[in-house]
Formats: sequence, structure tokens, C-alpha cells
Amino acid sequence: MLFEHYLEVQNYYKSHSWIALLLLGFALLFLLRQFGGSYIQPLFFASVYNAMAAYHKECRELKRQHFDSMKNQQSADPELRKKGVLRILEIGPGPGYNFEFYPVNSQLTVAEVNPFFQKQFFAQQSQYPHIKMERFIVGFAEDMKDVPDNSVDIVVSTMVLCSVRSIERALKEIQRVLVPGGKYYYWEHIREAEYKSVLFVQHLFSYTFYDLVFGCKLNRTSDEVIKNDKGFSQVDQQRFRTPLKGGLYAILIIHSSHVKGIATK
Repeated sequence: MLFEHYLEVQNYYKSHSWIALLLLGFALLFLLRQFGGSYIQPLFFASVYNAMAAYHKECRELKRQHFDSMKNQQSADPELRKKGVLRILEIGPGPGYNFEFYPVNSQLTVAEVNPFFQKQFFAQQSQYPHIKMERFIVGFAEDMKDVPDNSVDIVVSTMVLCSVRSIERALKEIQRVLVPGGKYYYWEHIREAEYKSVLFVQHLFSYTFYDLVFGCKLNRTSDEVIKNDKGFSQVDQQRFRTPLKGGLYAILIIHSSHVKGIATK
């Protein structure tokens, strides 16, 4: 009798184990929502971001082609122009994957919302002595008050607009800090426009754990927002898909739809 009761209890917990997992999941989501924005989520994201190295390796040549025209830009500052120096502001540099694309003698300021990236960033920066590091600012793209008006020749963002609180406000700040005629180089993943099943997953993930864990919304139409922004005198952009190979395909298909462009103030 006792043995039969034991089996009944065992079977009950086995059949209802999903409830415990569900409750645990809700508990974790609650903790992330309550404390993730200030500590847990940024620390976790910085810790796992190096897993994106494979993505950057696959996209390196495409990114190199996109940033290649940067070498033809000239600074609005006459003295810097004589020296062949460009003032660049990168928003959300993470561990510094874009150093290799910047022209020699660039003066770089970065605005990064996640302070846990600093160690990785400066380790990467040490490999590029030809780029002068000006400042590492911890702050939001929508409020870069430490960057003066009309002070940079080029602004760069890669895989950033998915995580800002407001794309429109971030663009207004980009326009504020750019010199007249300055360029905004962007490379962003965007909402899926072809495969409805992928779009469904993007919507689902964007409003559940993906945003909470990674601080990223997969279903944003950053390309349309930029194109329709009246603060730019010209926008040249192109939608494309990133190359996905092997095991990357299953992971990255949900944000394979991208846009790359150059917007002129």
C-alpha cells in the first residue's frame, strides 16, 4: 500500500513537472524584468556576446565593403582635414569588432550603454594603435549629452537600433552631433518581410524572453524609420540577407534580414 502511494506521488510529479518548469521560467523572467535593466541583463549579454564572433566572421567582407567609402571622407575641421584625421562616434561598439574598418588616424569616441563591455573593448582597441581613442562614454544613444553639437564627422552603429528605447530619439541625437554634411553609417537587422513564419517568431520573441534576456527587439523596421526621417538630407540604403552557414542558420535565421546604409545630415 505504501509502495503504491509512493508510485502515485512519483507519477503525479512526473506528469506535472512542466508546471514547475513554467513557474521557474516566470520567476526568472520576473527577476530579469525587475533587475535585468540595471545589472543582470547587461552583465549576461556582455558575457555571452563573444558567441557572436562567428557572425562577425561571416559578415566581415560585407562590412568591409560597406565601410570602405569612409576612407574618402574628409573632416569638417580644417586642421584635422590637413592631417587626414576623421572624428568618428560609434554607438554601441560592444567588444569593438569595428576597429578594423576605421581609417588610419581616426579619432574615436564611443557611447556604450553596457559598462560590462569596457574590458573587452579596450583589449580589442590595443590591437589598433593607429586609431586614437578619445572617450568611452557610458550612456544611452537617445541622450548623448557628453558629445557636443556638430562635433563628429561620422557616426556608426551596427546591430544597435534593435535595442535602443526609441529609434526616433536616437536619430535626433545622431543628427545633433554630426557636422553638416556628416555621414551616418548603419548596419542593422530588421523585421522579416518575406517569410511569415520567421516574422511570427520575431514577434513572439520580441515581446517575451528575447527582449528580456538580450535587450533586443527582432521585429523593428529601422530601415523605414531612417528613410522617413526628415533630419537627413539623403539616405542611401539596401536590404540584404546575411550569409548563414552550418549551425549558424538555425540560430540566426530569425535576424538574417538586414539593412545597410549611409545617411547624410
